[in-house]
Amino acid sequence: MKKLLVSIGTLFLLAGCVPTTQKGHTQRASSNTSASCSSGVECQNIGLRHAGRGEQKHYAIASRYFKKSCDYGLSEGCNNLAFLYANARGVKQSYTLAYKYWGMACRMGNESACANLELAKDKVAAMHKH
Repeated sequence: MKKLLVSIGTLFLLAGCVPTTQKGHTQRASSNTSASCSSGVECQNIGLRHAGRGEQKHYAIASRYFKKSCDYGLSEGCNNLAFLYANARGVKQSYTLAYKYWGMACRMGNESACANLELAKDKVAAMHKH
């Protein structure tokens, strides 16, 4: 069985959990569940903070921020949202939605998303045959 590649900020920058700004500087994101965000990077950083807690309720919050990040056009937000859908982290598992968001991120130039998209093709195709 093929495995999906690591996502969620390459598993929080390989356990570093350091959110960054667009210029690569560290940024402290709010842990408040009602926090708003005004950019893709800001939404992504808040999502990473919640996903880093590793609990379903925090993954659910992270999914909302990754969706906002994706809506702002940040490929990492789309890629991470797809990962949550593929792995049922805070959302109902949906390979169709994972495929959709990986496709969006891939079209934005995210290489990890493109690789995940290729791996997910078989899963989505098999689901639609039944």
